[in-house]
Amino acid sequence: MATIVRPAVLFGGLVAALALAWAGVSAAAQGGPSGYRSAEFGMSSAEVIAYLENDGVAGIEMNETEDGDLLLDAELQAPDEPETDLRYVFPAGGDQLALVVAFHPDVTDYPRVRERLEAQYGQPWEAEMTEWWFEQLKADMPQEPNSLTMWGGDGGEGHERGRLVRLWSFEDYLSVEYLDTRLLR
Repeated sequence: MATIVRPAVLFGGLVAALALAWAGVSAAAQGGPSGYRSAEFGMSSAEVIAYLENDGVAGIEMNETEDGDLLLDAELQAPDEPETDLRYVFPAGGDQLALVVAFHPDVTDYPRVRERLEAQYGQPWEAEMTEWWFEQLKADMPQEPNSLTMWGGDGGEGHERGRLVRLWSFEDYLSVEYLDTRLLR
Protein backbone atom coordinates (compact mmCIF):
# COMPACT_ATOMS: atom_id res chain seq x y z
CA MET A 1 0.00 0.00 0.00
CA ALA A 2 2.81 2.36 -0.83
CA THR A 3 0.48 4.93 -2.38
CA ILE A 4 -1.31 5.59 0.90
CA VAL A 5 1.74 7.27 2.37
CA ARG A 6 1.52 10.20 -0.04
CA PRO A 7 -2.29 10.61 0.06
CA ALA A 8 -2.32 10.29 3.85
CA VAL A 9 -0.81 13.78 3.93
CA LEU A 10 -3.55 14.86 1.56
CA PHE A 11 -6.23 13.62 3.98
CA GLY A 12 -5.67 16.43 6.49
CA GLY A 13 -6.16 19.04 3.79
CA LEU A 14 -9.22 17.24 2.49
CA VAL A 15 -10.98 17.28 5.83
CA ALA A 16 -10.35 21.01 6.14
CA ALA A 17 -11.53 21.53 2.58
CA LEU A 18 -14.65 19.48 3.18
CA ALA A 19 -15.77 22.09 5.69
CA LEU A 20 -16.49 24.21 2.61
CA ALA A 21 -18.95 21.61 1.35
CA TRP A 22 -22.20 23.01 0.11
CA ALA A 23 -24.89 20.39 0.63
CA GLY A 24 -27.74 22.02 -1.24
CA VAL A 25 -26.38 21.99 -4.78
CA SER A 26 -28.34 20.51 -7.61
CA ALA A 27 -26.68 17.78 -9.67
CA ALA A 28 -27.07 16.06 -13.00
CA ALA A 29 -26.60 12.54 -11.67
CA GLN A 30 -28.96 9.62 -12.28
CA GLY A 31 -28.87 8.75 -8.61
CA GLY A 32 -26.82 10.00 -5.74
CA PRO A 33 -23.87 8.09 -4.37
CA SER A 34 -24.71 5.95 -1.35
CA GLY A 35 -21.17 4.86 -0.52
CA TYR A 36 -18.48 2.74 -2.14
CA ARG A 37 -19.31 -0.78 -3.29
CA SER A 38 -21.13 -2.49 -0.37
CA ALA A 39 -20.01 0.08 2.21
CA GLU A 40 -22.88 2.54 2.66
CA PHE A 41 -22.61 5.98 4.21
CA GLY A 42 -23.61 5.88 7.87
CA MET A 43 -22.54 2.24 8.42
CA SER A 44 -20.46 1.49 11.50
CA SER A 45 -16.85 0.39 11.11
CA ALA A 46 -17.82 -3.17 12.13
CA GLU A 47 -20.51 -3.26 9.44
CA VAL A 48 -18.09 -1.99 6.79
CA ILE A 49 -15.42 -4.52 7.76
CA ALA A 50 -18.00 -7.32 7.44
CA TYR A 51 -18.58 -6.37 3.77
CA LEU A 52 -14.99 -5.72 2.67
CA GLU A 53 -13.97 -9.31 1.88
CA ASN A 54 -16.99 -9.76 -0.42
CA ASP A 55 -16.01 -6.54 -2.20
CA GLY A 56 -12.53 -7.88 -3.02
CA VAL A 57 -10.89 -5.69 -0.38
CA ALA A 58 -7.86 -7.06 1.50
CA GLY A 59 -4.95 -5.92 3.66
CA ILE A 60 -7.14 -4.00 6.09
CA GLU A 61 -5.33 -1.80 8.61
CA MET A 62 -7.18 0.21 11.27
CA ASN A 63 -5.73 3.48 12.63
CA GLU A 64 -6.94 6.44 14.60
CA THR A 65 -5.84 10.00 13.90
CA GLU A 66 -4.82 12.49 16.60
CA ASP A 67 -8.24 14.10 16.10
CA GLY A 68 -10.01 10.80 16.84
CA ASP A 69 -11.04 9.91 13.29
CA LEU A 70 -11.05 6.16 12.62
CA LEU A 71 -9.34 5.17 9.36
CA LEU A 72 -9.52 1.80 7.63
CA ASP A 73 -6.81 1.48 4.96
CA ALA A 74 -7.02 -1.41 2.50
CA GLU A 75 -6.41 -2.52 -1.08
CA LEU A 76 -8.98 -3.39 -3.73
CA GLN A 77 -8.00 -6.71 -5.28
CA ALA A 78 -10.91 -7.24 -7.66
CA PRO A 79 -10.40 -8.75 -11.10
CA ASP A 80 -10.55 -6.32 -14.03
CA GLU A 81 -10.22 -3.32 -11.69
CA PRO A 82 -7.29 -0.90 -11.65
CA GLU A 83 -4.87 -1.06 -8.73
CA THR A 84 -6.59 0.84 -5.93
CA ASP A 85 -5.64 1.76 -2.36
CA LEU A 86 -8.65 2.59 -0.21
CA ARG A 87 -9.25 4.69 2.87
CA TYR A 88 -12.57 4.47 4.75
CA VAL A 89 -13.07 7.42 7.14
CA PHE A 90 -15.26 7.46 10.25
CA PRO A 91 -15.07 10.98 11.72
CA ALA A 92 -14.48 11.47 15.44
CA GLY A 93 -17.55 11.62 17.61
CA GLY A 94 -19.41 8.90 15.77
CA ASP A 95 -18.86 5.52 14.21
CA GLN A 96 -20.44 6.32 10.83
CA LEU A 97 -18.80 5.99 7.43
CA ALA A 98 -18.62 9.48 5.92
CA LEU A 99 -15.84 9.27 3.32
CA VAL A 100 -14.13 6.67 1.15
CA VAL A 101 -11.07 7.70 -0.83
CA ALA A 102 -9.85 5.45 -3.65
CA PHE A 103 -6.25 6.15 -4.73
CA HIS A 104 -5.19 4.99 -8.19
CA PRO A 105 -1.39 5.19 -8.56
CA ASP A 106 -1.57 5.08 -12.38
CA VAL A 107 -2.91 8.29 -13.96
CA THR A 108 -3.41 6.44 -17.24
CA ASP A 109 -6.40 4.77 -15.52
CA TYR A 110 -8.25 8.10 -15.73
CA PRO A 111 -10.44 7.28 -18.78
CA ARG A 112 -11.39 3.89 -17.33
CA VAL A 113 -12.19 5.32 -13.89
CA ARG A 114 -14.21 8.22 -15.33
CA GLU A 115 -16.14 5.89 -17.65
CA ARG A 116 -17.07 3.67 -14.69
CA LEU A 117 -18.22 6.70 -12.68
CA GLU A 118 -20.30 8.02 -15.58
CA ALA A 119 -21.93 4.60 -16.01
CA GLN A 120 -22.84 4.57 -12.33
CA TYR A 121 -23.77 8.23 -11.71
CA GLY A 122 -24.56 9.70 -15.15
CA GLN A 123 -22.98 12.79 -16.61
CA PRO A 124 -20.82 14.84 -14.24
CA TRP A 125 -21.79 18.29 -13.04
CA GLU A 126 -21.67 21.23 -15.38
CA ALA A 127 -18.22 22.71 -15.88
CA GLU A 128 -19.10 25.93 -14.01
CA MET A 129 -20.10 24.11 -10.82
CA THR A 130 -17.03 21.87 -10.91
CA GLU A 131 -14.79 24.86 -11.59
CA TRP A 132 -16.27 26.65 -8.54
CA TRP A 133 -15.46 23.63 -6.33
CA PHE A 134 -12.01 23.28 -7.86
CA GLU A 135 -11.14 26.89 -7.03
CA GLN A 136 -12.51 26.55 -3.48
CA LEU A 137 -10.67 23.33 -2.64
CA LYS A 138 -7.35 23.35 -4.49
CA ALA A 139 -5.67 25.92 -2.23
CA ASP A 140 -6.03 23.62 0.81
CA MET A 141 -4.36 20.69 -0.93
CA PRO A 142 -0.67 19.94 -0.40
CA GLN A 143 -0.25 19.16 -4.10
CA GLU A 144 -1.96 21.18 -6.85
CA PRO A 145 -4.46 18.96 -8.69
CA ASN A 146 -4.62 18.89 -12.49
CA SER A 147 -8.38 18.49 -12.70
CA LEU A 148 -11.62 17.80 -10.83
CA THR A 149 -14.77 16.09 -12.09
CA MET A 150 -17.82 15.82 -9.81
CA TRP A 151 -21.08 13.93 -9.44
CA GLY A 152 -23.71 14.29 -6.74
CA GLY A 153 -27.18 13.51 -5.55
CA ASP A 154 -29.96 15.57 -7.04
CA GLY A 155 -31.05 16.77 -3.61
CA GLY A 156 -34.57 15.56 -4.34
CA GLU A 157 -34.47 13.14 -1.43
CA GLY A 158 -33.04 14.06 1.97
CA HIS A 159 -30.68 11.07 2.02
CA GLU A 160 -29.01 12.20 -1.22
CA ARG A 161 -28.42 15.81 -0.23
CA GLY A 162 -24.73 16.41 0.39
CA ARG A 163 -23.53 13.13 -1.15
CA LEU A 164 -20.80 13.61 -3.72
CA VAL A 165 -18.21 11.81 -5.81
CA ARG A 166 -15.10 13.76 -6.77
CA LEU A 167 -12.52 12.51 -9.26
CA TRP A 168 -9.23 14.37 -8.81
CA SER A 169 -6.30 13.92 -11.17
CA PHE A 170 -2.80 14.76 -10.04
CA GLU A 171 0.49 14.49 -11.86
CA ASP A 172 1.22 10.97 -10.62
CA TYR A 173 -2.06 9.52 -9.27
CA LEU A 174 -5.85 9.75 -9.27
CA SER A 175 -8.09 10.12 -6.25
CA VAL A 176 -11.82 9.38 -6.14
CA GLU A 177 -13.68 10.61 -3.06
CA TYR A 178 -17.08 9.22 -2.17
CA LEU A 179 -18.43 11.44 0.59
CA ASP A 180 -21.46 12.42 2.60
CA THR A 181 -20.82 16.00 3.70
CA ARG A 182 -23.52 15.80 6.39
CA LEU A 183 -21.55 13.13 8.26
CA LEU A 184 -18.26 15.05 8.10
CA ARG A 185 -19.34 17.90 10.37
